[in-house]
Amino acid sequence: MLRRPLTCLVRSQRYFCSTIVIRTAKRGPVLWYYASDVPLTKPHDPSYKPSKPASKFVKFSASDCERLERAFQGWKESERKLEDVTSVPVNEDFLFQVDVPKMELKSTYWRGPTYEVRRGVWFDSSNVPLPSELSAELERYYLKLDFESEDENAQDVFELSHCYGKYKLVVFTDKRTAYLLPHLDGGDLQLKLLRANFGALQGEKITRAGDDGSPPMDVATTAKKKIETGIQSRAAQLGNISDLISWELPGVFGTSKDKDTTKGTDDGSNVLKREIETDYDSQSTTSRRKIDHLVFCVHGIGQNLGKKYEYVNFTHTVNVLRSNLKKVYSESKQLKKLNKEKGADDWKDNSGIQVLPITWRHTIGFQTDATKPNDEYPELPTLADITLNGILGLRRLLGDIALDILLYEEPFYRERILSEVQKHLNNAYHLYKERNPEFNGDIHLIGHSLGSLILFDILCEQDRYRLDFNVKNFYCIGSPIGVFKLIQRTKIQAACEEERETSANIQKPKCENLYNMFHVCDPISYRMEPLVDLSMAKYQPAIINHWSTGEGIASRVMEIGGSILKDIPVAAIKGSNTKKEKSMLPLDIAQRLMNLNHNGRLDYSLTPGFLEVDIISAAKAHVSYFEDLDIAGFILKEMLTKHNRRHHVIATKENLPSID
Repeated sequence: MLRRPLTCLVRSQRYFCSTIVIRTAKRGPVLWYYASDVPLTKPHDPSYKPSKPASKFVKFSASDCERLERAFQGWKESERKLEDVTSVPVNEDFLFQVDVPKMELKSTYWRGPTYEVRRGVWFDSSNVPLPSELSAELERYYLKLDFESEDENAQDVFELSHCYGKYKLVVFTDKRTAYLLPHLDGGDLQLKLLRANFGALQGEKITRAGDDGSPPMDVATTAKKKIETGIQSRAAQLGNISDLISWELPGVFGTSKDKDTTKGTDDGSNVLKREIETDYDSQSTTSRRKIDHLVFCVHGIGQNLGKKYEYVNFTHTVNVLRSNLKKVYSESKQLKKLNKEKGADDWKDNSGIQVLPITWRHTIGFQTDATKPNDEYPELPTLADITLNGILGLRRLLGDIALDILLYEEPFYRERILSEVQKHLNNAYHLYKERNPEFNGDIHLIGHSLGSLILFDILCEQDRYRLDFNVKNFYCIGSPIGVFKLIQRTKIQAACEEERETSANIQKPKCENLYNMFHVCDPISYRMEPLVDLSMAKYQPAIINHWSTGEGIASRVMEIGGSILKDIPVAAIKGSNTKKEKSMLPLDIAQRLMNLNHNGRLDYSLTPGFLEVDIISAAKAHVSYFEDLDIAGFILKEMLTKHNRRHHVIATKENLPSID
């Protein structure tokens, strides 16, 4: 028969009815899902628009689903005007929140991509939850049906309010099954085939969630497990900045492949997908963790790479550190004992430490970032205009990494950088206190590379760049502070000390404990202790012991496959011909150091390996700190240990090399 408008009476079996039965369907728990493959928005890219709908969805934890559904129902009952339930904290440590009216997932404490959220009421043939608007319309029609009725004229076909893709109609065949159709050109025969569950040639079968809220097969969870397995099988995690070094440097020798690595590529989207799916424990059912140590991590040089390569992602880097802290704590009886002795109720599985990223680079519009003409000074060329074509890959890499250091030395940009980081730190602190009013613990800072120098200057200039909180421990990782302060003719002194007579400048960081952590092969790192007292140049840095054999930077270099300079003698690498002796530091020097760190030492070196000697390994050493379990173990030990004031400090003094 010819297709007719649905507003007309059509004499086909059970097509329309004169009466509608309105009822309330009995439902079990409603599960909620968030997209993982296609973001709605991307950070720092206002021009981004999704090229296709999301098709991969991850299920929230049971407790998150319950709170989301409760907030959603409350929002509906309040005629969708209640502002108090517009967002619900979700996922691991409530690091994310769902905007219920907008049905969007976004990070709480940093700027990241946003993802679509859907209620798991109706699912397509791939068991993907249908979009919220379509699902809500289907549910309205579903509640009008009475599947127990024997009335053959009962309506089971409805016209959708507008086209969803190519679909205009829905046909309900039983309590859990329906079909979306573009048309009903087949008339009675097509309807009979659908009701007999023979399927639709030009339609799509959809399924309503069962009594437990789940579709027949939770493919979203299955996909997540497959992705996790695939990632864990790799020697190095995709997303680590060290991977970029391996990938970029072949271009120095003209062997790089011509491929577009700019934002918006499938490779970049895949990394964002892996991050949202695997970086966080979305299935945790535990309540809010009690946090005693809040750590803000500030990135350093080279984060401009993140604008070009989505897998150079400082948020992911901090996620790796957070994961390592939990891993090390879970495997350490000693660390658990420290928390148990403090009376912590959840000492078995909670270190009490939370780390959050502070990203600042994207908020400062440097003209050196642009390839378009300089709007402020149009007569000046862009950075691309003055870049030589020779060894272009290396020039781009070094330009992206080193340019921030040059910018920081320019007074105009230095002021902007310090003010911006100060603002981000204070905003993050107040937001965390707002979301966690019970928090009354210590606050620590971690600065990587240039980030450590920025934080050091902020802590030394609190009159100008005031922080709204006191800093307990300040960890400088891969830091160039030493060389910067040497060039500036500046010595370091504790804030509690009176300034000594000296021809040099004096800076006093306002923190209880200052740490300078580095790898000996890191070309960006420099020592600090000789800036406190010149005689400390004669003593070796303190050593950060291996937390787990084979898990440090040395093993990572082997896994990634960095090239080794085989011609360098092992003796030269290890320095085996030097004599070392331990001695007690003079009391006055020890006192100056203890005023800056309760251990009486500032410089801490990762134990070097003889494989870490070439230029590629050196570059990787600078960007791999957050991935190293030795770093995570050291930070945990220093934060959780109750330190007593030392009476003396033992250090290893290195004499001149002996001549055999």
